[in-house]
Amino acid sequence: MLKNFVKNSFWIATAFFCVTHMSYAQDSGPTVQNPFPASSALMNIAPDADGHLTLAGEYKQPKNVVEQERPVFWTWYADVGYESEYNFRGTNLTPGANGAGFFDVRVSKWNFTLGLFGIHQFGTASVQSWSVAEGGGGGTLQAPFALSNVGPVPYTRFPTTFQTRFDELDVFLSYKFSLGPIDITLGNIGFFIARRATTNETDLAPPGFIWLIPPTFLRTRVFGRYYGPPDPTVEDEQFDRLYITLSTTKISKYITPSITYYQTIYSWGSQPTEDGILFYDPVTYPFPPFPQVRPTNPRPFNERNEALGGYLEGRINGHVPITHWADFNPYGIISVSFRDRTEPGGANPYGGHPLTGWNHLQAGVEVPIHLAHLGGFSSSKWAPPDADLYLVPFGAYSYHISNPPAGTNRNEWWGGGKFEITF
Repeated sequence: MLKNFVKNSFWIATAFFCVTHMSYAQDSGPTVQNPFPASSALMNIAPDADGHLTLAGEYKQPKNVVEQERPVFWTWYADVGYESEYNFRGTNLTPGANGAGFFDVRVSKWNFTLGLFGIHQFGTASVQSWSVAEGGGGGTLQAPFALSNVGPVPYTRFPTTFQTRFDELDVFLSYKFSLGPIDITLGNIGFFIARRATTNETDLAPPGFIWLIPPTFLRTRVFGRYYGPPDPTVEDEQFDRLYITLSTTKISKYITPSITYYQTIYSWGSQPTEDGILFYDPVTYPFPPFPQVRPTNPRPFNERNEALGGYLEGRINGHVPITHWADFNPYGIISVSFRDRTEPGGANPYGGHPLTGWNHLQAGVEVPIHLAHLGGFSSSKWAPPDADLYLVPFGAYSYHISNPPAGTNRNEWWGGGKFEITF
């Protein structure tokens, strides 16, 4: 059920967007205005400062009509774009993949905002870890002993997890109100993640030893690639998080500081949970009487961070107009984890341990470029459509203060672009 729901989320959101937008503009006739100066290669057909209009070479002077401003029925925001990686709270969730495509749709009415966010991984992600997940997974570990002709011998296990599918759909609802100069937003976000992943494992014997089960006659044996099946790992996940944001626009028209606290109230994931023995496919022992034997390994378990933790994020958004058709919008983030993120190490070698402390610093910039304005008329009591289309290239940098999980660099860079429409 979850697989099909997330798989079709993009088309659901698209239909939702189109139907509601059509119902809003059904009695209006849109006109397109060009935001660029008259000296450009495009022609400005809007009236001049004196209300005069030239159409087909003929000078016109339209009548001055004073119309009372009508209320807006609702406000919309939507975007669709691409980014070189999906970085969530400083953690790269698509390491080594070919980036990700995303969409975001929001509608606001009576200070409530309802929205959908979706993202889809392109290509295959891989990481030297037991899992690819929000909390990250453990890495290389020393295994228990393997039997040999001279007694028990320790060996080392090297995991590589391949994530062939990652689709995430977030559903959120918020309410915003003001107390003096402070704007307060209360909200809830549900995260639905559909993931397909497996872990290949390379076992390395100490010098002077070779593997006979399976009979590679080398110091290494690889499960998941040459001998099956692969090790189980974290796949589908679901989260539910409440949040509260305090912000203000009263300090400066160019700067908006905010602070947000998130609290996880539900966390579930498909993962191996029982400590035990992992049995691989039977192989033939290379010496008489050539019996069929099954290679084994200790079974990975409890790779997820299942703590219902909290996460505190401080943010400063900047807004600097460059021209009348482009803005420069930088931002900065600093975050603290209260058992929400995961740091490598700890008692469980497969999953790391929950982090309490500083998580990451992040800085980035967006440059919205105004492409078009879509206006119209309305015969109802509501205001006519008034939409703006933007092209928004963006880039970001993250510094991981804590020890980064596998697949995430301490210094991480990414970027992309999106088309954005507001109305």
